[in-house]
Amino acid sequence: GFDNPRLIEAVSYMVAKSRDAGLAQTLEKMVDREVAATPARLQNPIRISGYFYEAAVAYYHATGNRRMLDAAVKAIDALDAAYGPGKKTHVSSHEGMKIGLLAMYREIGDPRYEKLAQFFLDERGKDDYPRTGEYALDRTYAQDDKPVVRQTEAEGHCVRATYLYIPFTDIAGFTGAPDYNRAIDSIWQDAVYRKTYVTGAIGSVRFHEQYGQPYELPNLNAWNETCASYGNFVWNQRMFLLHRDARYADLMERVLFNGFLDGVSLKGDRFFYQNPLMSWGNYERFDWIDTPCCPPNVVRLMASLGNYIYAKSADELYVNLFVGSNARIAMGSNRVRVRQETRYPWEGNVKIDVDPDTAATFTMYVRIPGWTGNQVMAGDLYKFLGNSRAPVVFKINGRAVNPTMANGYAKIAREWKPGDSVELSMPMPVRRVLADPRVKDDAGLVALERGPLVYCAEWPDNRGHALNVVVPDNAPLKSEFRKDLLNGVAVVTAPNLTAIPYYAWSNRGMGEMAVWLPRQPEKSVTVPVPLPATIAQVQSSGGIEKKWTGYNDQNDDIAAVYDGADPIGSADESHRYFRMRPPVGQHAWVEYDFKRPQKISSAMAYFADDKRFCKMPVSWRVLYKDGAEWKPITAAYTVAKDQFNRVTFSPVTATAVRIEVEPQTIHYKTGEIGPPGANFLNAPIDWREFGLIEWRVK
Repeated sequence: GFDNPRLIEAVSYMVAKSRDAGLAQTLEKMVDREVAATPARLQNPIRISGYFYEAAVAYYHATGNRRMLDAAVKAIDALDAAYGPGKKTHVSSHEGMKIGLLAMYREIGDPRYEKLAQFFLDERGKDDYPRTGEYALDRTYAQDDKPVVRQTEAEGHCVRATYLYIPFTDIAGFTGAPDYNRAIDSIWQDAVYRKTYVTGAIGSVRFHEQYGQPYELPNLNAWNETCASYGNFVWNQRMFLLHRDARYADLMERVLFNGFLDGVSLKGDRFFYQNPLMSWGNYERFDWIDTPCCPPNVVRLMASLGNYIYAKSADELYVNLFVGSNARIAMGSNRVRVRQETRYPWEGNVKIDVDPDTAATFTMYVRIPGWTGNQVMAGDLYKFLGNSRAPVVFKINGRAVNPTMANGYAKIAREWKPGDSVELSMPMPVRRVLADPRVKDDAGLVALERGPLVYCAEWPDNRGHALNVVVPDNAPLKSEFRKDLLNGVAVVTAPNLTAIPYYAWSNRGMGEMAVWLPRQPEKSVTVPVPLPATIAQVQSSGGIEKKWTGYNDQNDDIAAVYDGADPIGSADESHRYFRMRPPVGQHAWVEYDFKRPQKISSAMAYFADDKRFCKMPVSWRVLYKDGAEWKPITAAYTVAKDQFNRVTFSPVTATAVRIEVEPQTIHYKTGEIGPPGANFLNAPIDWREFGLIEWRVK
């Protein structure tokens, strides 16, 4: 099976809670393969992934069997013998090894493991290490452009980034070094204040699956890889451990219920690699993918969720997530049984039974989510439209109290006795969310939230469409629970709107979906896009065939050129555009055939540049049809990014008009990263691709 160590980790968590003999047998067979392969891998221990070490710890905890743990110890011994100060160095392209080393450090306690992880962390960004391939071309891709203590921005491939930031945060905590703390705090603020979607997902740019520029958060072609949501969840848990502040647990919750949970279908058998916040109706989850990295991360987080509900020290217990559950937690020499009863996230009532073996004094911190007040997320990237006046009610043993607040937590310091309980009642009104005006993709739009859940409009509930649903600021918003819908969900309703939790979309076939909805009719979109009144048909020299709906490449449609939408920029990933790849020696063209002869005197074209392989063209021109003859129009044509390229000319009467485009011809050599899949090429290729976002004639 693919990615054996992560599956071993996930199944270990399951076996620890289950008496399923078949599952236990499956686990042993997977471990057999990993342990048997370890001696050969010791010849080059740098190739042993951090997943192996994480799995070894999980397997030992589940079974008490040390065989995989002992193999991991041997592997790290070999790694430590070869790498470190005064020995060999290594800058990894994928940063997961350090997570595994620190998992082993927590389990075994050998300080060499922490020092080795710190060594690999500090080697990043040094110029004396040979780099090849894409890592040499763009060192931000793997967060390797400067030493980690000098990094201040979230950058590069988002999964790699979070897999670096998780151990970076751990080492900041283990060492207490101010440089580490300052750097990871700056990176977190940049990520959350400027580069995170309202769903908690990350990854704005398809090329290199990376963080975008500040406030670059396109909805249609958002990358938002499920693995990145896994990493973001775990990273924020580590940031909580470092600072003990509820804003990190708030983001854990936002990711978990929205950006992460969206990655798997309700049946658990189909998955999203990317998680967009908008769909034209041609995107769906996959049952298998050629890069199946996301399903193992889905399984291991769901199976280990109990590890993230609470956090504790000798005399402090933090309640970070509200999940119906039972736990036994060691508090010093005492053991405390903690039970949560709740229908969260559908209802905001949570009862926490606290039952120590013997009376014990400790402090419990219960998170009061930011959404209960007026905080969508830390920072000002998003804000609620209007204030919430519904107070949170807090009770101890049935008696209302007004607890002291500390960093977003209700703080309860007392002697706890068997049978004690804490009750929390959090009102869940439907709230409108607006984005910072610098997020151009969300201008004039509103998102809806209830409790921790982000909502979306989807086609089955809205007369077959979603992109034309308007939610005026004065529209009344209501909520009701529908047990017969999508395994039971609370829906949000308004005139002409039924919204479902975002995580539940794409379980009823392909169709339109939108998280961000227009506040005014002029921002709505009609699908299919009607032809302009004067045009009989639109033709082209040929677009790009779509072969599969499991990758989010849904913004490519010839209707884009006449839909009348004003582009955000040439790299606009919230509107559609039409890509073309003519052979060398041929022009590409798009043609408007008029219903009757029209007099035209100007034209404008807006070209795409997707920061990948769709480039600005070399040139373009307009031709008009006079009888059976196509005649070129002489004018001062320009090609410029992020604007309409306009021409005016003496009026002509035409039965049809064409835009004719000459793309760039870019030669990619064997071994380079090239199109169409951003992979290393086995053969050279001449690539000629451009995109037309909008073409208008007058």
